[in-house]
Amino acid sequence: MTKSSHATHRDLAWALQQQARRAGERAPSVRGSDWRLATVTAVNSDGTIDADGVEAIRCIETYVLPAAGDVVILDQNSMGNWLCLGRTATANDWTNLTLAAGYQNPGHGWTASYLRQGRRIWLRGRIGPTSGTIADGATLATLPAAIRPSASVAWAVTRDATVVPATIRLEINTAGVLRTYQSSNLPSWVALDGISYTI
Repeated sequence: MTKSSHATHRDLAWALQQQARRAGERAPSVRGSDWRLATVTAVNSDGTIDADGVEAIRCIETYVLPAAGDVVILDQNSMGNWLCLGRTATANDWTNLTLAAGYQNPGHGWTASYLRQGRRIWLRGRIGPTSGTIADGATLATLPAAIRPSASVAWAVTRDATVVPATIRLEINTAGVLRTYQSSNLPSWVALDGISYTI
C-alpha cells in the first residue's frame, strides 16, 4: 500500500519545515543576537582571542589581559560578529599559597594567597616563621608554575615595625621562588598586600 499524494506532500512539508528551523537556529541573521560562555583557547598578537572554535574575537577595553583557559562571556550580533565581554568570576578567586617549611600566617592579616585576573596576578597576606625571625634570603614560598613571572620582580614590602622604615625587599624569580632580603634587624613577619605583576 502506498501513501496518498496528499500524505506525501504533508510529510515533505514537515521535513522542509524542520530543516529550515534547524538552519535558522544556527544562522545569526535568522536567530538574531546571542551570547554564551566559552573557554579561551588562544590569545592572538593583535589582541583578539580564539574561544571554542571561534577565531579572532575582539575584546572590550576592560578585558586587557586575556589568557588561555579563561571562561569568558561572548556576545554575537545579528551580523554574526563576535565580541568578548570579559572573564567570568568564580566563587573563590583567592587561592592560598603553599608556604615553605617553617613558615605560617603570623596570626594577623590575610592568609598568604593569590588572585589571577587574566595575566594579572595579585598577592595578599602575611608570612612569618614558626619561630624566631626570617633569615636574609630565606625562601618563604614557591609559586605555582601558572602564576610565575617571566622576569624576576621585586618590591619594598611592609614588615614588623621594629625598625624604621618598616620595609624589606621581597623578590619573586622566574622559578616562582619568593624570598626576602635584609642582612640585619631581621623581620618577624612580612606582608604581601598590594603586590601585583603580569605573567
